[in-house]
Amino acid sequence: MVALLSLLWGCSAAPPNAPAAGAPGADRPNIVLIVADDLGWSDVSSYGLDRVPTPNIDRIAADGVAFTNGYVTSPACAPSRAALMTGRYPQRFGFEYNMFPQDGTRGLPQSETTIAETLDAAGYRTGLVGKWHQGVQDHQYPTNRGFDEFFGFLSGTITYVDPAAPGIVNARPPETPETTPRDAASSVYTGADQRLVDNYNRYLTHELTREAVRFIETDGEEPFFLYLAHHAPHRPFQVPQRYYDMFADEPDHDRRVYMAMIAAMDEGIGEVLDALEARGLRENTIVIFTSDNGCPSRFGVCDCSAPINAGKFTHLEGGIRVPFLMSWPNGIDRRGFVDEPVSLLDIFPTLVAAADAPGPGALDGIDLVAALGADMAPARERALFWRQRPVSALRDGDWKFVRAPNAMGRLYNLGDDPAETADLSSAFPDRARAMDERLSLWERDLPEPSWPSFFERPVEVCGRESYAVY
Repeated sequence: MVALLSLLWGCSAAPPNAPAAGAPGADRPNIVLIVADDLGWSDVSSYGLDRVPTPNIDRIAADGVAFTNGYVTSPACAPSRAALMTGRYPQRFGFEYNMFPQDGTRGLPQSETTIAETLDAAGYRTGLVGKWHQGVQDHQYPTNRGFDEFFGFLSGTITYVDPAAPGIVNARPPETPETTPRDAASSVYTGADQRLVDNYNRYLTHELTREAVRFIETDGEEPFFLYLAHHAPHRPFQVPQRYYDMFADEPDHDRRVYMAMIAAMDEGIGEVLDALEARGLRENTIVIFTSDNGCPSRFGVCDCSAPINAGKFTHLEGGIRVPFLMSWPNGIDRRGFVDEPVSLLDIFPTLVAAADAPGPGALDGIDLVAALGADMAPARERALFWRQRPVSALRDGDWKFVRAPNAMGRLYNLGDDPAETADLSSAFPDRARAMDERLSLWERDLPEPSWPSFFERPVEVCGRESYAVY
């Protein structure tokens, strides 16, 4: 860990002979966007934590930036990914709640432009490997939304492998996966003709790694955009025995399976980085690693000793703050830890600017490469918003304001209290009132959600009161 931290902090000089980002005539970068599923902020070692060693994910941080305050726009998978794909708050186009049931009437509307469509139009070869979760209708299929290639699944969850397969460790009941084969909505497909892939006897994380490496190794003149959307460590909790054996000191079986799933994903990310290096592409490839939301405490796999580790479906920090790492050796300096708040909304404008591609208007994010060059001033000067009615929230600087049926008008200072244990609304009533008004102003122009929530209820997350919306 000391070696990693010295790498993160030890070099701020620009790489030799590096072209300036966006410079005329500079080669456009390749892009690898890696998104984990339900991964807690504290469950990577890139921030100096030792709960789950992730040496390959750490390689991304060591080459670039580890944002300590990286946020999603929703604590649930599908709306979070909708923001990632569009660079816009999903609430602006009615994508406020997760898609459940996934009945064909819900998903990313055709009115929205995806990052894949934008980069494809700019001459990039585009590929999605892994989880889509943006709709199951033909017009929502990935190859009809800008991806040249697709290998993955359309729904929100899938069995990783036949639970009876040799050498597979499964979680205990009731989280043990069903023993029946995958159904039509939760199977692996590939190609524009939606061919079913028969790989139920092979571990999904390894399959996604193999396809990602194949995409990188495919020869082509044009730059590429690879969206590697891992399912790990989302339930059902399954992992090959050799990864489970790496965590013999963890006494809880299900937590141990979850940790082992992260290790398997990390190993695969190492293979992806190795493939870039073997082809001489690493220096001019943007690599981003993040998660779609935080760890789901209701399954008993989250580490409650970390104050922002759990909270999926809630607007606690553990639900909306996620790992966020980025590197581009030719385009950005090694910066180590950067504390200014950033968002998955920023990925679309960052990639469009780096690719010198004309993007759609009205994006809600900022160009992180430009912001890093401006010492992150743009990130400091903006606010971030959330809404899944009846919950809404606002972060402005270190201050966070939350409204919920059981938390009306709570105010926190995240700089002093990242675990959100002390409501300061009575001590700072003017600040609470101003943030309440600003949040209401943002909500005023939002449309009605395009479909209802599945559940809304008070919950307790690692001893903290919150309110969950799905």
